[in-house]
Amino acid sequence: MSFSWKTRIPERVANAQPYVPGEQKNEGDWIKLNTNELPYPPSPRVAEAVAEAAGRLRLYPDPSGTPVREAIAGRFEIRPEQVMLGNGCDDILNVCVRTFTEAGDPVGYLDPSYSLYKNLIINHGARLAPISYEPGFAFPIERFASTSVKMLILTSPNAPSGVAFSRDQLASVLEKTECPTVIDETYADFSTWTAIDLISKYPQLLVARSFSKTYGLAGLRFGYLIGSPDVMPYLHRIRDVYNVDRLAQAGALAAFLDTGYYKEKHTELKNTRNRFSEILEHEFGWTVFPSSTNFVFTIPKDKQGNESPSVARALYTFLVEHRILVRYFDNHPLVSSGLRISIGTPPEIEKLTQILIQWKRQDKPAS
Repeated sequence: MSFSWKTRIPERVANAQPYVPGEQKNEGDWIKLNTNELPYPPSPRVAEAVAEAAGRLRLYPDPSGTPVREAIAGRFEIRPEQVMLGNGCDDILNVCVRTFTEAGDPVGYLDPSYSLYKNLIINHGARLAPISYEPGFAFPIERFASTSVKMLILTSPNAPSGVAFSRDQLASVLEKTECPTVIDETYADFSTWTAIDLISKYPQLLVARSFSKTYGLAGLRFGYLIGSPDVMPYLHRIRDVYNVDRLAQAGALAAFLDTGYYKEKHTELKNTRNRFSEILEHEFGWTVFPSSTNFVFTIPKDKQGNESPSVARALYTFLVEHRILVRYFDNHPLVSSGLRISIGTPPEIEKLTQILIQWKRQDKPAS
């Protein structure tokens, strides 16, 4: 008998391209500005809550995370049964794709946006139906009228551009479509509005959120989904029963309730973001997209004033040589000439600024 895995793997899995996360450098003196983590530690209350919960690890966690769901529901003035927890926002999105689509169904998503969407869609056997942004990341409202999809995933604010679309623009999309529409609000706490209060008017709307960026808990993996109470029983049939462990539930609840700590950190981050954006735009003369997130997307110019993928790639390489990580995307013409830079602490952004000045002074035309 001769067994070979090559003959046992479905073609869609064999041909799948894995999601490539930002490079992780956790040793030495690297400045890590490539994965949009909160640059500050989580609330001290998180460690206390996790340590306390660790004493009960022999017990299964609450399968639905009742205390956390009740806290989330109370803040947004909804019912606890409208909230579902997940092992990070990625888990939430995966459950939604599996719940709302069958193999071969077209799933719409804004392009470019979070590249994991493609993996989730393809891995389920559904079909990619990208809706392309206009140049400059203008929201393509008219393109939604002509699309016919079984599900939509919209990132608000967008990644990797950082640009936000408006509440009215989203409402216009929801008026045109009746399919399940998931709004990925991973960065919404750095923006000025949320789609949560639109759910009562548009029952096809669901809002997914993450604790990775807002609460500095990327290593804990916690997210949640808010939607109509009518849809939640179906989602619960698909999600893993114990999809959020005891430590994550305890840490997330402690973080969620410490509003004063995070308000201070978010204000400092947004102030740093705005100052850095002004430097790039007004002192360097680079194109900077208006950011409603915890990062900025900029199109750098070399000493001769050129903007191109080769210029962006050259700067990315220069920064790596100086032990600074940012994110460079070469997979879409709207982003291939730019860099996405996470907002770090003020000293980290000051160090980055000085390195960028060095590059501007010494750089040569990119080949």
